Amino acid sequence: MSQPKQGRPTIVDVAEKAGVSRATASRALSSYGRINAETARHVREVAESIGYVSNELARAMRVGKTKTIGLVIIADFTNAFFDRVTKAIVDAARGRGYQVLITNTDEDIAAERRAVETLIEKRVDGMIVVPSTAVVHDHLEAKRLGGTPVVLIDRRLEGVRMTSVTTDDFIGTEEAVRHAVSLGHKRFGFLIASAGVKGASSDRPAVLISSIEERVNGFLNAAVEAGIKPKAQTWVYCEDSPSVSEAAVAKMLDAPKAPTIIMTSNNDMALAVLKVAGNRQLVLGRDLSLITVDDSQWLAAMSPGITVVGRPVEQVGQIAVEKLLAEIEDPGQPAEKIVLPTELIARGSVANLVLRPELDPEYKE
Repeated sequence: MSQPKQGRPTIVDVAEKAGVSRATASRALSSYGRINAETARHVREVAESIGYVSNELARAMRVGKTKTIGLVIIADFTNAFFDRVTKAIVDAARGRGYQVLITNTDEDIAAERRAVETLIEKRVDGMIVVPSTAVVHDHLEAKRLGGTPVVLIDRRLEGVRMTSVTTDDFIGTEEAVRHAVSLGHKRFGFLIASAGVKGASSDRPAVLISSIEERVNGFLNAAVEAGIKPKAQTWVYCEDSPSVSEAAVAKMLDAPKAPTIIMTSNNDMALAVLKVAGNRQLVLGRDLSLITVDDSQWLAAMSPGITVVGRPVEQVGQIAVEKLLAEIEDPGQPAEKIVLPTELIARGSVANLVLRPELDPEYKE
């Protein structure tokens, strides 16, 4: 008596069971070439009945497409930008018949380089990348990518010819400072998350990623434009660590002339402000004011709600997928720098010192 075959059914098993050649079975299951509709239906029914699962990688190597894209992103999916943009990318790709392989970098260029190499080895059709640094990007050179198209999001790289999808953070943060000034604020704290910085420092790093650099320049330009004196500006560049950022906020508030408003570059820094304010029983919009970059449900749900520079996060992800798939399906598309507008969403976290001057620590009747 012959022994039953062990292991996963193969296409040869399907062909034998269906009474057709291997080539016919392959055409039926891959929907290519000329084949009788009834034969194709019969082969597919046989394949299903014996539990045959196609080898997608082998099929992809034959047709030159895996229908997958790689997403190289930072690890912190609690971040208001990265969790939303990841979902937008996955949803947009799925709608076009693509799956997404997600890998993270922890803002580490070595991890980013390994991630890109791994995704190329897995034969993804293209990649969406959030660069970890503005200065090291040899792994994204055309000769290293081997023809794999890449679209950048959130951050641009100078000297690299590839499409990027970013937001106008310079104008957004300018508008945020002008809003605070219009409400009577004259003393500002700026808490900036800075990759590569250890601890906290008042010195601006020599190199900032493009999105943070635009936010810093927008904050600074509007402060200068409004006549906010340098001594009334407290700048802190901080590593993305709760203990470090919270200590930086505490130091700001303990200064002889503490800022009446703190502007933060992202939600992690905003959370540090909220924790310190809560521990000190400071009421936002009265004892201390806050504006941050990127909206989220929890910022809107707080009482008072937090004023934010809102960015069109879902649109960033959707456009990135559109541009990447256009290059995958028709190579040679021109590189574009796509910059989407931001929106200031004013809520109750900024005290109106014009209408309520008594809230200003320097107020004198």
